[in-house]
Amino acid sequence: MKKNITILLFLTIIFSCSKKEDNFSKYEWILHYEEYNKDYTSSTPQQKVLFKNDSIICVSELNGKTTKFPLIKKDSLIIFKELYTITKNDRKKKDTIVTDTLLFEFKTLFKKPLLIIKPLNSEHYNILTTSNAVNSIEETNNFLSIVNFKIGGFEIGDSISLNNFENIKDANNFENINLLVAYPKNDKNIELEIIDKKYIFSIKQKNIEKSQIENIVKVINEKIKMNPDTIKEGKPFYTKGYTWDLNGVQIILKNEDMYKYYIDLANNTKENDLMGGIYKSASLKQAYKNSEKSKYYELEYKNKILQEILKTISNEKPQSSIIE
Repeated sequence: MKKNITILLFLTIIFSCSKKEDNFSKYEWILHYEEYNKDYTSSTPQQKVLFKNDSIICVSELNGKTTKFPLIKKDSLIIFKELYTITKNDRKKKDTIVTDTLLFEFKTLFKKPLLIIKPLNSEHYNILTTSNAVNSIEETNNFLSIVNFKIGGFEIGDSISLNNFENIKDANNFENINLLVAYPKNDKNIELEIIDKKYIFSIKQKNIEKSQIENIVKVINEKIKMNPDTIKEGKPFYTKGYTWDLNGVQIILKNEDMYKYYIDLANNTKENDLMGGIYKSASLKQAYKNSEKSKYYELEYKNKILQEILKTISNEKPQSSIIE
């Protein structure tokens, strides 16, 4: 009898070890998305539980019924069946089941546990959060490589206090309603977009000397392991410089020669009448006003992955520089 109990206990221990829980089984993961109206002129933020208890949660748009399909985890992939409701001529026709495969990554970023999923052969990411009280998760290193640059002492995702900034105004960004533009009190050459009034969203460095360009290019090339595309100077704004776009990192280093632009306007203005003379004089004034400014470069840095994470964990409430 004792022998049988010992064997049973041993099998129980082996079984429990083989069923070790991971992030998919321990926590539920919430997908954040936008729901658009019929003509796509407006949208409202929505969220739903997508993964729970090692399963994907599917809800039929046709009848509202919930279906669960188990996840198959293989290295850096999850494979599962998923239910879709087919719509035709604005009418929900029928439900169908497809098999999907996604790359997945678990990371803790900005003090938030995150699940990042990505279809194979796609650059599109979805960022999922968890409603569970989680201090830490088992992080993975499957496919996601996040590169972040520091410009003027700032990185995208840095937590800041608006008290240290001035000339705060609303961002001209139709995609995000909770962005502000601000400048550090000790450096007017740095322009930042700030989300939720607390995280840096994008960075722009102005008035860069031409002599600094070579080192900037070398640093960027080394860090993201690619050479830039060249912006060839041309009319009307005589823009020249470099662009990088790789794995979500988007950088533009450019010079706009507005002096040449206004000189062209002046040279192409005919002085046949009083208005022509006034227009030519105004163009020349703008040319000489921009002659010094046109010597400098501007560096703009965005990071699609980090920005998508910041948008996902933000409160999505409209921000205003005028009123709270």
